[in-house]
Amino acid sequence: MNEDQIPEKIREHLKTVSDHFQEEDKAVRERQIRTWRKLKMYWNGFTRIWYSEVAHDWRVWGAEEGQDDGNNAYYDKPVNVFKAYLESIIAALSINIPGVRCAPDDADNPLDISTAKSGNKIAELISKHNNVSFLWLHALYIFCTEGMVACYSYPKEDKEYGEYEENEYKDETEEKYICPFCGNPLEDDLFTQNEIDEFNPGDEDVVLHDLLINENQIVCPECANALDPELQKTQLVVTKLVGVTKKPKSRQCMEVYGGLYVKIPNYAMKQSECPYLIFSYETHYANALEMYPALRDKIQKSGSTYSNSGIGDPYERWGRLSTQYYGEYPINNVTVRNVWLRPAAYNVLANDDEVNGLKKQFPDGCKAVYVNDCLAVAENECLDDCWTLTHNPMSDYIHHDPLGLLLVSVQDITNDLISLTVQTIEQGIPQTFADPAVLNFDEYRQSEATVGGVYPTKAQSATKNISESFFTIKTATLSEEVLPFGQNIQQLGQLASGALPSLFGGQAEAGSKTASEYSMSRAQALQRLQTPWKMLSVWWKEIFGKVIPSYIKEMSTDERLVEKDKQGNYVNVFIRKAEVQGKIGDIELEASEQLPTTCAQQKDIIMKLLELGNPELLAALFAPENLPFVSEAIGINQFKLPGEDDRQKQYEEIQQLLQSEPIVMPPTIDPAMAQDPEMMQNPEMMQQMQPQELPSVEVDPDLDNHEIESQICRNFLVSEPGRLAKTQNPPGYLNVLLHFKAHMMVLQQRQMEQMQQEAAMQRMNNPPAEGKEEESAKTGVNNG
Repeated sequence: MNEDQIPEKIREHLKTVSDHFQEEDKAVRERQIRTWRKLKMYWNGFTRIWYSEVAHDWRVWGAEEGQDDGNNAYYDKPVNVFKAYLESIIAALSINIPGVRCAPDDADNPLDISTAKSGNKIAELISKHNNVSFLWLHALYIFCTEGMVACYSYPKEDKEYGEYEENEYKDETEEKYICPFCGNPLEDDLFTQNEIDEFNPGDEDVVLHDLLINENQIVCPECANALDPELQKTQLVVTKLVGVTKKPKSRQCMEVYGGLYVKIPNYAMKQSECPYLIFSYETHYANALEMYPALRDKIQKSGSTYSNSGIGDPYERWGRLSTQYYGEYPINNVTVRNVWLRPAAYNVLANDDEVNGLKKQFPDGCKAVYVNDCLAVAENECLDDCWTLTHNPMSDYIHHDPLGLLLVSVQDITNDLISLTVQTIEQGIPQTFADPAVLNFDEYRQSEATVGGVYPTKAQSATKNISESFFTIKTATLSEEVLPFGQNIQQLGQLASGALPSLFGGQAEAGSKTASEYSMSRAQALQRLQTPWKMLSVWWKEIFGKVIPSYIKEMSTDERLVEKDKQGNYVNVFIRKAEVQGKIGDIELEASEQLPTTCAQQKDIIMKLLELGNPELLAALFAPENLPFVSEAIGINQFKLPGEDDRQKQYEEIQQLLQSEPIVMPPTIDPAMAQDPEMMQNPEMMQQMQPQELPSVEVDPDLDNHEIESQICRNFLVSEPGRLAKTQNPPGYLNVLLHFKAHMMVLQQRQMEQMQQEAAMQRMNNPPAEGKEEESAKTGVNNG
């Protein structure tokens, strides 16, 4: 409901409840925002910062005039190890995105099974629409800098997603004749003479026309019962098509945010314990007016004051502000505050009547949208249907410390060590003071410095050496403990964060440094990241457990997505609305919860399998369907596996076969021979009399690799796309089947020829003896 449709009391009650939870844990949230803001600054390279208690803001040291004389800022050359460590962890956790698989609610129900299969396709379509690769990366970034990760999923209709046509029907009342015997509507012409004047009547009209012409009776054309000529019309409600409306299609949108944008109670141990969730963000007032035009005269359109920005918003605005503002603020932004309330949250009101009023208006929960302090929209919506929060098993509460918090001290110490080292090196050149009475500085400046040069000086007295007139200041030298201390700090940072050197290809600190040693070290480094990987995988599964049913609910027409199969061909995958009438039981992780293996690890595994030399493993590796994977894992573009071209050729032929029909050849037997009864009893002659079906793409007995191509055809026929083609494209499926049989026939012929050649060679190499040959001949005669 828009703001003008909401009763005044309901608006006041919603404002009271929303402000109550907005102000809750205010001091705690300010400390959290300060920490999250600091980590954001560190991520963006602002590591020399200090917190101003006056401005309540993190300030960059040296960015403001008068903070120092410039000497300290000159030596601040920080290296952002904070971001480097976290990027290594993010890269390791983003090799692959966890896949999900839908399970039917009832394994014996065909509707549930088809819905589960369609749910797998829907998951792929939603992933494609939301660019989940970037979404997953952003979730990892939030996990490292803010801790708790929240996903907001919602359906959205837009014309840019496409349009579909919806027929509009209207019920109209008409008067028509109704047959009292069969209830069939009758045309008005039946009670006139038009039926008698039918053009070119046939035998099928004899009975009806006899009754009409000779007996002057009216007969129902459906049941042939005689009707009363005085039959009265009956009023009927007829549904008629009155128009077609184009409506925009909807998509499931997924967005990921952290604690700076999403406020939940700090005492909540799981999502169900959150009575509220507040999602706030800043945008230009023009964008807010485009979404909520009714607020044109109610919100502040310019200025940097915060008189109408809501409770606590100035500090929260600062926390969400881009780090590029350097303490300044945008002047044309407003805060859009989306508040989700559970029905239990209404109990903060004063009396039961107010609570019951909100529960009656919003029984499943409420979503209220405020632009600054102006209510824009309030609607009935469940919090859990839209939001999915991560649950860290290593924390007692939903809120937990971000991973980057462990690296703050490492970054600070690194900055100090670098600054100290640079200053010591630069100031390490000593300065020498000389007595002007001993050395003429003007002549010395004008002279050219040469190697081994001799310069005139004079002694002050006979008892005083010239060396006593010169003095060199001792300079500071860098302690020998600095470099080992810096290395220890880096090792502690790696240990604290889990970004060990083997994770990003760095040099091992100890060990034999062999390939197996590096492989074992990398496995140990990845094992450290199992906990966040499992946590985020379960969170990802829960998200798709909401968006897939929501997509099915909003689905209006059949959908289609284009995918590339393993052979590189683009194929259409359809999601039929008729196939989603069942129920999905559960969403499961498609792969194990182990971290995905990298390309280098896959290559190592394949090379180890090849070294084993097991015939069964080699046959599996070089199976036609595994050739692309093996070639990709080897990683050498010029390397070509045998049979790769044959495999690609057969896949292209399958596409041609599916798009055409088999060729039907006429019988090859002479019709005159078919009249002979004895010939007709011969099965071979009977088969020749039947029309022959041949594939539209012929096989080449000499050129084709029949073993590989027949195996590819068989794999397709038994695969899910093949089974789908069997029901939806029977001619194409039969065409591929005939092509497969043609390859098998050639293989059988070659096997028979090979057997005959081997038998002939065996007879030539082992001829029978003369006596045995005569005995064999006699035995053959007797048997004959």
